Amino acid sequence: MKASYKIVYNRKGKLNKEGKALLQLQVYLQKKQRFFSTGIYLIPKQWDESKRQIKNHPNQIRLNKQLRDLISGLEDFEIKVAEEKKNFGFAHIDNYLSGDVDMEFIEFCENELDQDATKKYSTYRAIKSKLETLKTFGLFQSFHDIDYTNIEKLDNWLRRQGLADATVFKYHSTIKQFLNIAIKKDFFPVQNNPYLKFKPKAPKTAKRRFLDKAQIKKLKEKEFATSRLSEIRDVFMFSIYTGLAYADIATLRTKDLYTDDNGDRWIWREREKTSSEYKVPLLPQAIEILNSYELGKRLLPVKTNQKTNEYLKEIATLCEIEENLTFHMARHTFATTITLSNNVPIETVSKMLGHSDLKTTQIYAKVVDEKMMSDMNLLRQKMTEQD
Repeated sequence: MKASYKIVYNRKGKLNKEGKALLQLQVYLQKKQRFFSTGIYLIPKQWDESKRQIKNHPNQIRLNKQLRDLISGLEDFEIKVAEEKKNFGFAHIDNYLSGDVDMEFIEFCENELDQDATKKYSTYRAIKSKLETLKTFGLFQSFHDIDYTNIEKLDNWLRRQGLADATVFKYHSTIKQFLNIAIKKDFFPVQNNPYLKFKPKAPKTAKRRFLDKAQIKKLKEKEFATSRLSEIRDVFMFSIYTGLAYADIATLRTKDLYTDDNGDRWIWREREKTSSEYKVPLLPQAIEILNSYELGKRLLPVKTNQKTNEYLKEIATLCEIEENLTFHMARHTFATTITLSNNVPIETVSKMLGHSDLKTTQIYAKVVDEKMMSDMNLLRQKMTEQD
């Protein structure tokens, strides 16, 4: 749809302290209108409303030409965009007037990311890495390149790199996040959003693996020959008894401990991942682990996440646990074996885990139900064999 352009004077009917008002460019496009500043201020007698041009001004010839060139330049630019088979929108006009008629999409994303002070450094770094990969992809030079065809090409390219569905889905989520910002700022026409038609393949919900009571008992009672493995085991067990993720335990400090009026001890802080507040009453087993280490800058001897998971593989072998033991399994175990299996209400579990949505916690409840059904099927089989 072709845009219409018109120069308007003193749209709000007010003069500034100098007795002047602004000339604006009125653009009517897609049943909407927007006004853009020309940067030219006039006193009322310098504007000819009937001819829509400047009069009685010492620079009226130059300024009138400037206004004509502005409109003709936009009309030419609109034709150029149409020839590229793109839908012309207000974002193009913003770009044209700012002198950036072909703004880089990645540059926009990086600018928005740098200005977002709410993001944790780990999140910032993860998004930054994805943007670097999109640079390598090479087809997103500008907003004009964000279309269905190129999004589809990106999806195929990422999969050829061997990335899993979940990882590819995160790339699409990142792009959608920045496109939504651009749309809100009228920088990108909502109708041009390729994700209105392109639906990324959603990853399958990962199976929540957890330890049962017998496996927890093996871990707790195992005597290790080295303090290295004992410390990793203790940190892992602390997560089992509190539900804290690795990042939260790694940053746990004395100030995060709280003793209430009844003498009960709590952990009260914000989650590193989501910044949502959570409170966890400490079970005796968790307090025992804390008391076995001196309270210093860090409450527990946490190694790097990579080293921790590496040592957990060794611990699983020594404890004869036939599971691919990872640190996050401890959090799953707290949700299932420690709490839900012991009839702790799901709403309480959700708060202790720091979940912002109960649906996330309900995944664990489903896992508990599946385990219960599996155990009952084994019991039925035994009962049948006895008959």
